[in-house]
Amino acid sequence: MPISRAIIAYGRQANMQIILADPVRQSITGNAVQGSMDSQTALEKLLAGTGLEVISTHDRLIVIGLRKTAAASGVKTASARRLGRDATVSENVNVTGKRDNTSTKRYASQIVDTLSAAQMRTVPDLSVVEAARRIVGISVMPSTDDNRSDNNIENITIRGLDNSYNLITIDGAQLASANNTYRGARLDLIPSSMLGELQVLKTVDAYNDPQGIGGQVNMVTKSAFDYGNSFDTQLLGGWNNLAGSVVQPMHENWRVDGALTRVFGKNKEFGFVLSGNYQELHSASHAILPGDTTGDGWNYYSTSGTSVGSPTNTDAQAAKGNAVPVRSQDYAFDDAYRRYSLTGKFQYRPSSCFDLSVFGGYFHTLDQETRNEALSMPSGTWTQGATPDTGSVTTGQYQFGITQQPETQRTWFVNGKIHYDINDRMHLNFLASDSIAWDDSYRTMIKYNTGMNENTNKTTYQSAYGYNYSINNGAPVIALNDLSAANDANNYNPRYWRFYGFHVKNDVRFLRGDWRWDVAHGFWLNAGVTQTMTHVDNSETYTQWIPKDAITAAEIGNMNEVLASKVLTLESAPGLKFPIFNYQEALNKLLNNKSLFKTTNTTSTTKPAYYHLQESITAAYFQTGWHNRYVSLQGGFRWDHTRADIGNFNGVTNSGVTDYQFETRGAGYDYLLPSVLASFNVSPTMKLRAAFTETVGRPNYGDYGAATSTTFDGATVNISQGNPNLKPRHSWNYDLSYEWYPQKDTLVTVGIFYKDIHDEIYTRTSYGNVVMDGSTYAAVVSEPLNASGAGMRGVEMQFMRQRFGFLPGILKNFGISFNATFLQGFYEETMDDGSQRRVHGLSNQPSHIYNASLFYADKHLEARVAYNRIGKSLYSTSGTASWQDMWLQERGQLDLQVSYRFYKWLSATGQVQNLTGEGYETRMGPRENLIQDRHPAGRSVWFGLRFQPDF
Repeated sequence: MPISRAIIAYGRQANMQIILADPVRQSITGNAVQGSMDSQTALEKLLAGTGLEVISTHDRLIVIGLRKTAAASGVKTASARRLGRDATVSENVNVTGKRDNTSTKRYASQIVDTLSAAQMRTVPDLSVVEAARRIVGISVMPSTDDNRSDNNIENITIRGLDNSYNLITIDGAQLASANNTYRGARLDLIPSSMLGELQVLKTVDAYNDPQGIGGQVNMVTKSAFDYGNSFDTQLLGGWNNLAGSVVQPMHENWRVDGALTRVFGKNKEFGFVLSGNYQELHSASHAILPGDTTGDGWNYYSTSGTSVGSPTNTDAQAAKGNAVPVRSQDYAFDDAYRRYSLTGKFQYRPSSCFDLSVFGGYFHTLDQETRNEALSMPSGTWTQGATPDTGSVTTGQYQFGITQQPETQRTWFVNGKIHYDINDRMHLNFLASDSIAWDDSYRTMIKYNTGMNENTNKTTYQSAYGYNYSINNGAPVIALNDLSAANDANNYNPRYWRFYGFHVKNDVRFLRGDWRWDVAHGFWLNAGVTQTMTHVDNSETYTQWIPKDAITAAEIGNMNEVLASKVLTLESAPGLKFPIFNYQEALNKLLNNKSLFKTTNTTSTTKPAYYHLQESITAAYFQTGWHNRYVSLQGGFRWDHTRADIGNFNGVTNSGVTDYQFETRGAGYDYLLPSVLASFNVSPTMKLRAAFTETVGRPNYGDYGAATSTTFDGATVNISQGNPNLKPRHSWNYDLSYEWYPQKDTLVTVGIFYKDIHDEIYTRTSYGNVVMDGSTYAAVVSEPLNASGAGMRGVEMQFMRQRFGFLPGILKNFGISFNATFLQGFYEETMDDGSQRRVHGLSNQPSHIYNASLFYADKHLEARVAYNRIGKSLYSTSGTASWQDMWLQERGQLDLQVSYRFYKWLSATGQVQNLTGEGYETRMGPRENLIQDRHPAGRSVWFGLRFQPDF
């Protein structure tokens, strides 16, 4: 950093008063000094080569000025005088890398954006993933499982590219992820209290693992040498305004987190950090899902009016037909989400030449969710109403159900780091880590249905459950032909009791060694090797119980016998009651009467779902560069060798009998990946950056493993399967940015980038038919494929002024930040008929992202208003018809935080998250005019205290 600022930072750490006697050019920078040493040596290293020296010393006052020649002044240089040996300033001082909010970005060789620990404390966010959305170019996503509520933000996208493309690391080591959907770990597991800084790398050079087409997230844990002896903890309680609106009564939310840091030893060479976090979050929501999870809830009918179920529809049919809701569905969720973590870090720094650290953490989440379901499905003849948005169907069926779906995620992480300076110019670094993640999810589903034929376990469509409908702003509203029959619980007979179990285990072990040589005159070399070993086990259990026949079904009883007293109101069918099951009573129907039930063969679901994957990544890299005060250039390459061995069960059908045989196969690829980065100091406060890099995106584990999952609701078979022939995506990345730092904690940046992506991986949904148990059903098949081409271009802009010190009165205590991102992506999709079409957007890539914050801070009061807005993004595409593509709609969120400091060690905090209560909405259709999913999100309010006692 500029020497004038570096001297001030030194004075604070050494507890000395510094006076700068002569004006100093802003272009003069101080030397990077790190380690534990006496204050004399620290200051000598800081000033070496800057043209400055110590003029005089007295007790804890040091005067620094421009160096005079010994002959002219008769004064000894600082190195000869050793800071004045008569001064009593020989105690040790820990020189650390603690920086202000812009330092990491300003002095990094790559394009990077950050959030400091202080910034994360001043925003009303629950976890690292929520705080990350304040960074330019970052957007966040709720759960992508449509069977679950959207109340929890789980993942981030970097420049419109989601976790499938990016790497999540802690102190440079990969965090394991027990997730079939994304290779990157879920950031909602990580509490912000353990972090010193959150870094988002947007250009990935040869030093980094190339898994980062969007970028990489590195979480830098707190260092005891940065914070000294400190303790910081907060306790908050609050509520969500939707909690208690479904079945469960209102429950309060709780949050407590804290971090303790200690520095000890004779020479303060030891450091220790301990942090912990606990959160209990209760929420409820009433959602509609007329499009179903796979988009088959809408159909286009021609004027002939003949029902064809859920057929394959072409765009031509959609253009001339009428949209008809064929799966009007309400979901009502009660959710209790608990997460806790405990992390610790031990550090040893006996000298400036050697330091060692060991970090370990355990992260645990439990999501206990209950889902109540109401679903209408029509058949028969369709007749158009008075307008294109109205009509009727002659017959139908109705069903009610309950699902208990608890999910537990556990993650262990440990890493060790060693740094050693061979001499002043040669340095060695070693890193080893091990991370294990488990995901255990269970789903118990109980359903009752109208028109059951218990001898065949099939439903019949009856005229009482046909309906008239109207479509209001894309949402269907139905009126059943016989409302009294639909409201009679005795007309609903037992359909099934299903028990699913989903289990994923992921173990990632990582080793790396690095050597750096600062040659001379600004030249340097860097080389290293890494080894990553990944083991993934995925399995699924599934058991289905159904009544043996009509006689036993009558003994089991109808729905009236398992209902609770609570009744909800249906959004999709006004006037029809939404009865709620007594879950234990419904479950006991099976547990206490198993002789009345029979099980079905679920082998076709469980066997193909299992896979074991072992992935080995061996890499070596080399970098070299040169820099002076105006220019910094670096270039390098990375050789990346990946080998994957996969074992799973494949079904072989012979004479109508399917035998599942365990098979193993291998896949592998090599890449030689170049990177070139340059930065130019246009002036002491202005910088230009340019970069060219190549990165890869390895397939997600579930895509690799070719796991197959089959679910059947009695009408439609949903098949999700992997693709063993997938190739990794890879991208040529071009970046250019301008940065201006006119004052401390002030920045203005503008950046543009383009990504030329090859072998883009996307999930295609197609529609057809499948034979199950001798009967033919409509089928929806989803599988990952490689696109023939893809690309992404974008613009990022940001402005931040921490404090308007030039304004009068209290106005000088205000600050502002704003950033905007504009994104355009595309990829080429192959349709079912072999044709190609261009999809304008990558999966989960928003069209734009805005962040704006206004904040105020004085000695006692801090306040912030923060607004985040995300443009619409592609949710999934269809290989059958473009109108079946799904788009997550634009959404904004307004958050507030106020804190007041009563004493140095005590302050009170109040927060409001999502003040306007804006929810999530996904649409489909030729003009995105049909709702696929509408999910409300509640408003959360928090109050609490923060303690920061002195040691």
